[in-house]
Amino acid sequence: MPLDPTSPRVLAVDGNSLGHRGFHSAQQDAQREGWTTPFVTGAVVGMLASAWIEGPYDAVVVGFDHPTNQRKLDFPEYKANRAATHPDLPGHLQTLRGHLRDCGFTVVEVEGAEADDLLAATVDACVARGWPCDVLSSDRDLTALVGPTTRLLRPRATFADLKVYDEAAVRAEYGVSPAQYTDLAALRGDPSDGLTGASGIGPKMAARLLRDYGSVPAMYAALQHLAPKVEAALRSSRDRVERNLELMAPIPHLTVDVAAAVAAGVDHDRVQTTLNALGLYAPARRFVRAVTAPPVPPMPPMPTEPDELVGVGAAVAPTPVTTSPLAGEQVPLF
Repeated sequence: MPLDPTSPRVLAVDGNSLGHRGFHSAQQDAQREGWTTPFVTGAVVGMLASAWIEGPYDAVVVGFDHPTNQRKLDFPEYKANRAATHPDLPGHLQTLRGHLRDCGFTVVEVEGAEADDLLAATVDACVARGWPCDVLSSDRDLTALVGPTTRLLRPRATFADLKVYDEAAVRAEYGVSPAQYTDLAALRGDPSDGLTGASGIGPKMAARLLRDYGSVPAMYAALQHLAPKVEAALRSSRDRVERNLELMAPIPHLTVDVAAAVAAGVDHDRVQTTLNALGLYAPARRFVRAVTAPPVPPMPPMPTEPDELVGVGAAVAPTPVTTSPLAGEQVPLF
């Protein structure tokens, strides 16, 4: 069913992901130049401005990890391999929460849950209403949320390199549908979270098995039909793979009030007032320009044959150049 063009569009933001990115990208400059402004807040709002070209958006929901992590309580090995958190980072993330609330954005946090869980709940609430939702995060595990009305906006080396994943892009990159991505990750493992997958089963083999059998449970139900080496690898790794599936699945039954977030809207004047009071004048200007700029018109389709558009010997008009509404802005480094 096609989307109603009048439906509100929600931007669901991974606050921890962007906060970490902003802290590590600007920390050295802040220390060297003796900044007294909350530079992480400025960096994150600048990232929102950079992503706004994929909108516009009628609401911004920002999810944060709760200090109590239920997965770590149940599985102490979860993320145990990660380097120690910089001692200044938690304070910056806590301050970021308050500043984003002051800007009028909807900030959500639930005991035991991670930002991923809250973004999944936001997507579920939007899907139930038929509203489009974009998820902004560096975390590739959120690929599983992509669907007919949901995209993943995933920055890579810089925010200028923001890749947009819809269903076709997920299939092209990973060889499976978004609904199968968690199964793929469970088989492959996730070293960043300290989770080992099935021994000897790499991403390509995992994708092929999922295309053939559909899911991890169906694969284990058909072990006797698999090649002996694959069967042995899956049998020996079954506990790890099933543990991964449990850890990677969103915590169920969480609620995010997207209707209230849409009712609150995005008040760029409030954002600017809040940031100006913090001395963050440049991020304030960037955000206001991003939100108030007219949408960039879509590019016309390329003709398959030159004669489709011009007759033989006809003069070809020069292609007009569309200037970005943020022309002149320095490309952000984060």
